[in-house]
Amino acid sequence: MTLRRHLLAFQLCYISTFFIGISCLKAFTFVTLLFFSFATVAEITKQQQFDRLIEEISSGERYFFKPEDFRQTLAELENALPQNDAERASILDRHRCLLAYFDDPAAGIAFSKTKLNQAQSANDFPAQYDYHTCRYHLYYMLGENKQAVESAKLAHSAAEYSEDPLSIALSETELGNISSYQGDYADALNHYLSAYQRFQQLGYKPYISDLVLSIASAYRRMGLYDKAITYIDEAEKEFNAPEERFRHAMIMHEKAFSYAEIGQPEQALALFKQSIDVYNELAVPEWIAYTNVNLVWIYNLLGQFDNALNIAAEAESMLSSGNIANIANSQTYQALLALYKGEALLADKQVNTALESLALADQLLSEQAVPRYMLQLHLHYADALAQAGQYSLAYTKLGQYVELNNRQQANAREQQANLLRFQFDFTRQQEKNDQLAAEKLAAEQYISTLQLAQRWQYVAIIAIVLMLFILVSFAVSLKKRNRKLHRLAMTDELTGIANRRRIMMLAEQERVKATETSSPICLLIIDLDHFKKINDNHGHDAGDIVLQQVCLTISSVLRQQDHFGRTGGEEFLIILPNTDINQAQPIAERVRRSVAAINLSLIQLNLQVSCSIGLTQAKPKELLNASISRADKALYQAKANGRNQVVEG
Repeated sequence: MTLRRHLLAFQLCYISTFFIGISCLKAFTFVTLLFFSFATVAEITKQQQFDRLIEEISSGERYFFKPEDFRQTLAELENALPQNDAERASILDRHRCLLAYFDDPAAGIAFSKTKLNQAQSANDFPAQYDYHTCRYHLYYMLGENKQAVESAKLAHSAAEYSEDPLSIALSETELGNISSYQGDYADALNHYLSAYQRFQQLGYKPYISDLVLSIASAYRRMGLYDKAITYIDEAEKEFNAPEERFRHAMIMHEKAFSYAEIGQPEQALALFKQSIDVYNELAVPEWIAYTNVNLVWIYNLLGQFDNALNIAAEAESMLSSGNIANIANSQTYQALLALYKGEALLADKQVNTALESLALADQLLSEQAVPRYMLQLHLHYADALAQAGQYSLAYTKLGQYVELNNRQQANAREQQANLLRFQFDFTRQQEKNDQLAAEKLAAEQYISTLQLAQRWQYVAIIAIVLMLFILVSFAVSLKKRNRKLHRLAMTDELTGIANRRRIMMLAEQERVKATETSSPICLLIIDLDHFKKINDNHGHDAGDIVLQQVCLTISSVLRQQDHFGRTGGEEFLIILPNTDINQAQPIAERVRRSVAAINLSLIQLNLQVSCSIGLTQAKPKELLNASISRADKALYQAKANGRNQVVEG
């Protein structure tokens, strides 16, 4: 029913008799409330639909094979966007940057520039990450590699500031892809394995698949084919469901490269054909074109040069059709096609045509400066020039091949050494983590054993009265030791304040007391701002000093009845008994100001420390977790508002 009909109903009620008017008014009120109830439910449903779509995109569950997938996803998000929802509208714009402009990168870069400026003004680091990442992909599609690399680095910086593990993992992957493309494989694997650990913790299977392929590709380019095939086999086992056919085809694609490079072109040919069947079924023309280029290479390896030239003509037509939005990929494969076609023409004794094709490959590959392709080019180009009787130029090209090959071999040795060093450091860190975990488990088991022993010893003391005098000294000694263990178990070793177990126990005790006495109680959750950067830039020893100084400072400004404890790395909890929100606000501000005023120059640390605080008053009979959750949300808001402030929740 429209609003106009509601008004008409109300007018009819007004001119009726008194009793009929009252009935109509009740009916009108009921229908109006029903109308707005349906509207509210519809808005909530749209919110849930929108959030579900964003989760599908963020987790990698939604696949993008072709242009229609981008358009369809954008249309679904726009239809699901609730009215007057500024937060979700901002999220939509961050996804629109790539979804709407994947086929017009220049327009997308212009769109993102304005949005990025707004995000920077608002210190919105998650939005900055999304826009920098979008610009990375758009610049890459345009073939503007320098700007793409700069955007990827800025995206990684914004991800670290946002402290979002998924954004950090994705930005690590992008930096790894750049290093791998540039030939810095050890650095690439460093980024990849860091991202791999985060994806494993998040449980995002699609990203793990893509990352495994990237790791396999890096190992393959280093010539470590056994490791490459091991990673590929791992991915192949995971992704064989019908809805994962595209990713499975990509796995076959990468596996074909490895087999071709270890001298098994027949297996590579079968795998490329297997993948191209999937690309045809899914109607993704750009991957069909790319695979056709690779088939030219394989047919050359097999000596089937007629097949190579036939496929080359088909690939050339597809690459020049204008159906491929990714300009960078198109240019790379056009260069490779010219190289492989030149090789086939040379084998077919079409020397002059081969020289034209190789000259085009030389022009395109020189712009991209990919050494592994340039090596092939110099060798075939020298052969073609020699067959054409241009011996001087052939000698020059052969000299370029030798020089580049020597550089590549030296670089490969350096990469191998870097990789071994990285693997050693990585393994050592893993062993250290395992050792710490084992020591922690042993300590817990030791404490448990002592507590069990204590109970049995008390029973023995009570049961064996005749031995009481003999066992007194032993019991006293044991009790002291248990007290010390209990104190250690309840105290944070680094700062000397209550640890998480102790502060949570105190918080629950104060909550129960407040409920029984109907007295107010407030909670403060404190988080140090940008603490990770202190550890990264100055080392963990400096970070420990900062934590100790912060705890000393906060303890000095609290009241005697207040409880203060460390709940995590740089996060703390303060319990304020018999304190309402108005009394707690100046205490929270005093804590914030005292932290901001910490002077670390005496210990030769030129650092500025600040904290963000979430403050809340527990509601009557409210569970502790609910109060802490509200304070935590307030802390998150303080972070989002720019940090170094108190937000009441």
